[in-house]
Amino acid sequence: MDKIIIFNPRSANAKHRLPNTILQVAASIHNRFEYVLVDGNMEKNPWETIENYIKTGEFGYFGCTAMPGPQLKEAIPITISIKEKYPYMKTIWGGYFASNQYKSVITSGYVDFIVDGPGDIAFPKLMDALSRKETTFDTIESLIYMKEGEIIKTKKGEIPDYNILPQLPYESLDKFYPLTRYLGKTFLGNRTMTYHSSFGCPFTCSFCAVVPIYNARWKGKKANLIYEDIKWLKDKYGADSLEFHDNNFFVSEKRTVEFSKLVQKENIQW
Repeated sequence: MDKIIIFNPRSANAKHRLPNTILQVAASIHNRFEYVLVDGNMEKNPWETIENYIKTGEFGYFGCTAMPGPQLKEAIPITISIKEKYPYMKTIWGGYFASNQYKSVITSGYVDFIVDGPGDIAFPKLMDALSRKETTFDTIESLIYMKEGEIIKTKKGEIPDYNILPQLPYESLDKFYPLTRYLGKTFLGNRTMTYHSSFGCPFTCSFCAVVPIYNARWKGKKANLIYEDIKWLKDKYGADSLEFHDNNFFVSEKRTVEFSKLVQKENIQW
């Protein structure tokens, strides 16, 4: 029962975007733990799909990302159902809602752990500890959990270096949902791909959910590595345009200019 379900709850009724959030988590454990990806945007009944996986007896962990709003409509009832019907399953939440409203989430009794911010380092460390049946998690940074009725928040970890993180497992996602289904028509083109190239933002706007997660910190991927990814997506899947979903893409003007020059020859709108 060491396999992991990684779930992206439904966020929209149409024009579905590539689920980079769960791809990022999957990349952190790729070739280390067995996992399946469940995208609520592509499922008529995600609970049925998730429960069918659990019923095999091979899964012991459920990871879920959740933004405030529509995603909670699936994330909450499915997590409750898992805990009520399969209490041995460890439930792990991440995303803006879990990090910013952690008291509501972790005291609910249905979520065992919250990954507070990026999970690239924290999630695989947590999975290592759980697989070894450890009961102490205070050395794992960016984690929130309950212990003896008290909320434990471990030290906030550094923002990961995007340049050394593993590549997103696009081909793994393609096995569950044809990746071309995510290439939608937009004002940019007929086959628009989505991409995330940086963490955080250096500003502290009072209205923004990013601020308490990144504390005015930002780290971006190098322009040449972004370009290599984009060219591969174009060549492999036929993407003709690109949406960046960064919190703040333009923090580094030097990086922006360099990327612009590199991608110009590819005839990709972005």
